[in-house]
Amino acid sequence: MNFRLSIIIGAIGRTLIGLGLIVLAFAGYQLWGTGLLESRSQNALEAQFAERQAALAALSASTTTTPPTTAPPTTAPPTTATGPEPTVPTSPPTLPVVVAPSLAADLWPSEGEPLGHIRIPSIGLDRVIVEGVSRNDLRQGPGHYRNTPFPGQAGNAAIAGHRTTYGQPFYDLDKVQPGDLIEVETLQGLFTYQVMTHTASDGSEAGHFIVEPSRVEVVDDFGDNRLTLTACHPKRSARQRIVVTGLLVGSPAPTVEVPEESTSESTVPEDANTINDATAGTTGVDELAEEADESGGEASINSLDESLGWHMENLRPTLLWGALTALVFLAGWLIGRAWRRWPAYLAIAPVFLATLFVSFMYLDRMLPAF
Repeated sequence: MNFRLSIIIGAIGRTLIGLGLIVLAFAGYQLWGTGLLESRSQNALEAQFAERQAALAALSASTTTTPPTTAPPTTAPPTTATGPEPTVPTSPPTLPVVVAPSLAADLWPSEGEPLGHIRIPSIGLDRVIVEGVSRNDLRQGPGHYRNTPFPGQAGNAAIAGHRTTYGQPFYDLDKVQPGDLIEVETLQGLFTYQVMTHTASDGSEAGHFIVEPSRVEVVDDFGDNRLTLTACHPKRSARQRIVVTGLLVGSPAPTVEVPEESTSESTVPEDANTINDATAGTTGVDELAEEADESGGEASINSLDESLGWHMENLRPTLLWGALTALVFLAGWLIGRAWRRWPAYLAIAPVFLATLFVSFMYLDRMLPAF
């Protein structure tokens, strides 16, 4: 083997090793880096929600409320519900639900703002819920499908969440069992749902069921008061959706009229963790598209499918930041050869890691989210 060929083979080998390290680094970013971003967002949402609670308490300081005593629903939901026919939990626990006065219009969350807390003690879930299910919304935490009822109110309140990235709040959704409790705290109070029973493919009882992404009707109104949780299935794939439903224990809170400015916003869900990554209404895809057309939004049947794939609008910034990262690396290498290797590497490392992190951010936005 001549000298020139050995140089070429060595360069190819080092390049492949470098690319492998970058792939491993990006996998680490997906698993841990996105979790750090979600944790920071959760802290900010927690503080913002606490401020909203304090503001509401100040508005309603002179108002007293009485906990509702109406018994929970005792009839099964219609058999037209999506997925295996669920059975209603028997003998649900009697838990108090403290309903605050009606929400003030200026306290109603806009898209991307905190709606409340969701807790599932059986799987250790405790997160702040954000209003909306766009990609940006779900990077902050579980998101409420806009134009489905507010959690705790009458109807089918729907929430989507990531399963393997950005804190993976719904990672263990498949471990939820029939009868488990789901607690949701909003500005109207604390509400408890009991997980409904579904029949698994092997005939056993399960707390979830699996549907195709096109089955957007799982967030329809079935005539009862329920909570619907959705996420991707299987893990690290957007091929199907896992769905958990729970019935409200006790009476629903009064329905709050959404301010007109909130409903006029475009609410196109874009994340792969949602049912077809988008369904902001309670009556199906066709009415979602009609609603978006009327409000000037961009939601359409096509946009639902597009949200499952690549988001190529992020290709250009990904390439630009990737090129900048490569230039920083090359500069460090050249400085190391002209000066001293390790001092040069240590000096350039912070800049290289910063540009690499931004490159990963844009690459992550371009890829389907799970």
